[in-house]
Amino acid sequence: MNNLLSGGPLRRIMHGALVLVLAIAIGGTLGLKPVEAKPDAAAFYKGKNLSFIVPYTPGGGYDVYSRILAPFLKKYTGARVIVRNMPGAGGMLGVNEVYNAPPNGLTIGIQNCVGSITNQLTGVKGVRYDLTKFSWIGRMATNLRVLVMRKGSDIKTIEELINAKRNVKIGATGLGGSTYVDAVITKKVLNLPTEVIHGYDSSPEVDLGMLRGEIEGQWGSYSSRLKMIKAGEQFVILQSGDKGKRHPLLPDIPTYFEAVSSEKGKRILATLSGMHETARPIAGPPGISKERLEFLRQAFDKAMHDPEFIKKAEKAKRPLNYFSGEEMLKLVKSVMEVPEDIKEIFIKAVEGSI
Repeated sequence: MNNLLSGGPLRRIMHGALVLVLAIAIGGTLGLKPVEAKPDAAAFYKGKNLSFIVPYTPGGGYDVYSRILAPFLKKYTGARVIVRNMPGAGGMLGVNEVYNAPPNGLTIGIQNCVGSITNQLTGVKGVRYDLTKFSWIGRMATNLRVLVMRKGSDIKTIEELINAKRNVKIGATGLGGSTYVDAVITKKVLNLPTEVIHGYDSSPEVDLGMLRGEIEGQWGSYSSRLKMIKAGEQFVILQSGDKGKRHPLLPDIPTYFEAVSSEKGKRILATLSGMHETARPIAGPPGISKERLEFLRQAFDKAMHDPEFIKKAEKAKRPLNYFSGEEMLKLVKSVMEVPEDIKEIFIKAVEGSI
């Protein structure tokens, strides 16, 4: 027995056990935390509540996209996806909520990235996020932007708007929102005789303003305007276009590039157009672990390519244009690198000094 203890396998086993006990004791003394095994991401999400923030009121385009997506995120994550509408400050309130959520991967959200970009670039009061640090999951769609007028308006074309002898009221959401930015930037670049009325909570609220006659037009995504256009309540007079050209859906409507002549004006509109490429992305707060972020990205990828999801999006007349999380991060970083002279224009636009 003594021989066995003195040099055999049992001695080595006992030695290893002693080292382990000492390590635990020392770790406790020094306040060190034991290394924890990283749980499997799929197992982590199964049965959990995944909060999905929509920064606008129910019924708008962002809300519709989110509610179509939610069941498919549930399908591919195993979590219960709870859509929460959090309107306010032109979408900024909801974006702040996502960015400052615990980085456990259980809070994500859609956002109007154009508004988010302009808010950060121009230092709008209340911004509590850095777009380059979000945990980007992917993009659902790009935005074909359109300027619509209400039924009964005597402004039928962009030429008539440019030459109007009165102030034409254009509605928008809060400062920094995409409807507001589009309205003030095009007002500046195209020298439009428009008065931008902002402060509406969402595009549906702007629609109501148009129906009540408070305002005459608004900027918005074509997909969100389509219902009112088909109902004959609104009609398009100008579009952002598809990479500078008229979109196939609107071959008879001029782009804002066709209405501008100055080189600086074209550069400003090119920056605005680039911002719209970011469009409708999904993101979580900074600091989500690599494993959980990759799991969410894969689930989003599967959802976006699910034939049933695509069918539902088509039925709801919501166009899709997928970007991965990695592609979104790269796009956001490139868009944030705005030349100082162009950045100044956007700052003035958001400040309301244009």
